[in-house]
Amino acid sequence: MDILANLAGGFAGALDPYNFVFLVSGLMLGVVAGALPGISFVNAMAIALPFTYLLPPVTAMSFLGGIYVGGVFGGSISSILINIPGTPASLPSCWDGYPMTRKGLSSRALSIAITASAFGGLVSALLLTFGAPPFASFALKFDQPEFFAATILGLVSVIAIAKDAPLMSALSMFLGLLIGTVGVDPMYGMPRLTLGVPDLESGINFTVVMIGLFAIGEVVDLICKRAGGARSVATKPGKQVGLSDLWRVKSSVLRGTGVGCTIGVIPGAGATVGAVIAYSVEKQACGKGDRFGTGMEEGLAAPEAAKNATTGTAMIPLLTLGIPGSAATAIMLAAMLIHGLNPGPLLFTSNTTLVYTIFASMLIANLLMIVAAMGVARVFSTLMRVPPAILGAFIIVLSVVGAYGVRNNLFDVYVCLAFGVVGYFMKRTNFPPAPLVVGVILGPLCERYFLTSLANYEGNMAVFFTRPISGTILALSAIFLAWSMWPVVKPLLRRPPNDPTHGDPAPKEPPHRVLKA
Repeated sequence: MDILANLAGGFAGALDPYNFVFLVSGLMLGVVAGALPGISFVNAMAIALPFTYLLPPVTAMSFLGGIYVGGVFGGSISSILINIPGTPASLPSCWDGYPMTRKGLSSRALSIAITASAFGGLVSALLLTFGAPPFASFALKFDQPEFFAATILGLVSVIAIAKDAPLMSALSMFLGLLIGTVGVDPMYGMPRLTLGVPDLESGINFTVVMIGLFAIGEVVDLICKRAGGARSVATKPGKQVGLSDLWRVKSSVLRGTGVGCTIGVIPGAGATVGAVIAYSVEKQACGKGDRFGTGMEEGLAAPEAAKNATTGTAMIPLLTLGIPGSAATAIMLAAMLIHGLNPGPLLFTSNTTLVYTIFASMLIANLLMIVAAMGVARVFSTLMRVPPAILGAFIIVLSVVGAYGVRNNLFDVYVCLAFGVVGYFMKRTNFPPAPLVVGVILGPLCERYFLTSLANYEGNMAVFFTRPISGTILALSAIFLAWSMWPVVKPLLRRPPNDPTHGDPAPKEPPHRVLKA
């Protein structure tokens, strides 16, 4: 009863006109920032952070929470409509969302994405409200080996993404891991693979790689197809989605929500890992995995529900332990410290109103996101009627500005253009680019967790397997890897008996007959 009473007070604080205006403003800003390629909602939160110093703590947290909730979904709009993920977490939305757009089902894809995201975010916010203490006690058991195991699971899941091509997917992922190692070694401070170029010592940013592979590469491919007389984007918005259609993908939404809520509570995992794993799990579980990548609604609904389902549970370690679960919650931690608030168990007793206002703001933001996302998506839908030449020029300009704005570095623009050429050839040769991007994102995280684990546990490699949680996650990764590679191994195990490579012993020579005199 105390929780319900406190939550009622939280709703009263969140619905206060002053706080509510900033919540809605942050929600709209997050959706727009997430939808614009290269202009991440995390950057929007970082830019807004200094201005929150002038706001009361409750208002500041409502404003940043609105940007967080809206921004996580916003990247799906550009992913579905123009195959350019606005955020890394929206990358899986390209794989089945954009094929739906090419079929003339853009409105249908957006409706499924918005509904799945809102449901996942709402469930996650409810878990944040009612399940923070038990989730916090579980997350408290995580150390660097568990973080390393979680990133390994995310990398292994990527292998199953490319349709019927796990080996190509693995090769693409390893290329991404190689690109992620460029820069200064995080442990010893030595340059690696920089080729004597000083600009490479700061590493290759995954956002720049993502913009180049998907944005620039897509524009070049679009222009080439246009020159060949082919249409690359459907101009009709397609049939709207009814309740019966949404009910048909309920299992996918529920599975994605479960994966996202679980991944979100792990500090450092974030929405990207949740979305990738949810897509891979859904590909194996729904029974239609062989058609994923062709515009399957299940392949869109699951990662959409998962990535927004990480928003609420990522707040659990922040509020209860002071551990930010993602880059966005790290900014919210900075905002709390600016206002003299120390997150932790004592925060629930010393500033109960603030805590439950945050809970209520997350619930309200996920409900309002449906309206806000529909409005922004309607504006972006006009891109479907723009001539390809104008659309291509708009995307290139936006991509170059976004690549430069990541670190205010002109060298990143050159890297973006170079990966645009790479992305075009990967697209033309059916070489999967998505695993490469995921490898660039998760590779540095995996390396950092691995090195810090060895440093903290005196170089003992067995710590990854002897700790129960990390050992369980690594065992699941091994099972998932075997499951993903089974289509490759299966034909090798079913060779015909007369195959000389099968390993059967050579046939015996017939016995010699004894000739009688």
